[in-house]
Amino acid sequence: MKHVINKIHHTDFLKFSQEIHTESIDLIITSPPYNIGKEYEQRQPLDAYLEWSKTVLTECNRILKETGSIFYQVGTYVGKKGAHFPWDILLFPIFVDLGFIPKNRIVWIRQHGTHAKHKFSNRHETILWFTKTDNYKFNLDEIRVPQKFPNKKNYRKGKDYGRFSSDPRGKNPGDVWAFRNVKHNHEEQTEHPCQFPEDLVTRIILATTDPNDIVLDPFIGSGTTAVAAQDNNRRFIGCEIVSQYVNIANHRLKGKPDEKNNFPNLKTLRDYVDKTGEDITKFTFSRQVGNNPTPSKHAKIFPESYHLDKTINRIKYEADHPQYKKKQ
Repeated sequence: MKHVINKIHHTDFLKFSQEIHTESIDLIITSPPYNIGKEYEQRQPLDAYLEWSKTVLTECNRILKETGSIFYQVGTYVGKKGAHFPWDILLFPIFVDLGFIPKNRIVWIRQHGTHAKHKFSNRHETILWFTKTDNYKFNLDEIRVPQKFPNKKNYRKGKDYGRFSSDPRGKNPGDVWAFRNVKHNHEEQTEHPCQFPEDLVTRIILATTDPNDIVLDPFIGSGTTAVAAQDNNRRFIGCEIVSQYVNIANHRLKGKPDEKNNFPNLKTLRDYVDKTGEDITKFTFSRQVGNNPTPSKHAKIFPESYHLDKTINRIKYEADHPQYKKKQ
C-alpha cells in the first residue's frame, strides 16, 4: 500500500478505496459533501444521499484499524419548504448500525454566518466522533489547554489541603470548539469555498493518533487534513474529485512558490518566509475573495480561546438584552 501513502489522489473515494488495505488506517477525518448544491457536488434526493453515505461509511469501517477513530464534520440539509435536517442526526443511526461506537458529538461554534429571516441563524456545525472498538487511542496530554484558574489550591483541611485543585498540566478542551471559520481574512483561506481550520484538524490528529500513523480524508478538498498530518509527523492519504482542489492541496504540501512566485494561501507564504528569511513582498498569494492581496508577516492570528471568549461574550450580550427582561 506504500504507493498510495502521502499522496492526494485525483479520484472518487469509492472507486479508489480498494487500493487501501483492510484495517490499515489509524484515523479518518473528513467533511463530506452536504448535498446542498455546492459547485463541487451534485445534489441528490435525501434517500439516495443517505444510501451513498452508508456505502462510504461501510468502506471506512472496513479500512479502519481496531484502534482507529473516525471524525465526521457535518452541517445541515435543507429540504422542501426550507425544512431543516441536521446531518449528524440523520447519519448517527448509520454509524451505529455498522458497529461504530459513539464517543463524542462535538459542537463547533462560530460568531458569523448567513443571516436567516424565517428561523434562527445557524451558528454551529457538528463533528461526530466514533471508534471502531473500545481499544482506541486518546492522547489527552497532547491537547490539554490552560486551566481557568491554574494556581488555585484546595483550602479545606484534609489530604488535599494546599494542593492544586486542578491538573497543572492543563484541562481537557471539552466538546464545544470555537476555531474561527476559514473565510475572508483567514490566513489559511484558499480558493476552496469550505475549509477546515488547521488547528481543528491538528487537535483531532494529536488526540487520536501517534507519530507515523496513517490519516485518511476521503473528501480532502484543499488538503487541510494532509497539511496537518504532514506538520505533525503523520502519514496521510487523500481523495478529491476536483482537479483544481488537488492542485491547491499539493501546492500547500509542497510549501514553495510556483513559477509566478505565488502561494495557495497566506499561511503557506508566511511559513515559507519564516523558514527561508526571504522578503515577503516578493510573493503573492491566492484567496477566495478580494483582489490584489497584500502579503503581511504581522497580521494578527488568534487562538481558539480568543474566539471562544468572543462568542460567549456575544451570547451573553444577546441573552441579557433588555428585550427579554420583564418590565417592572
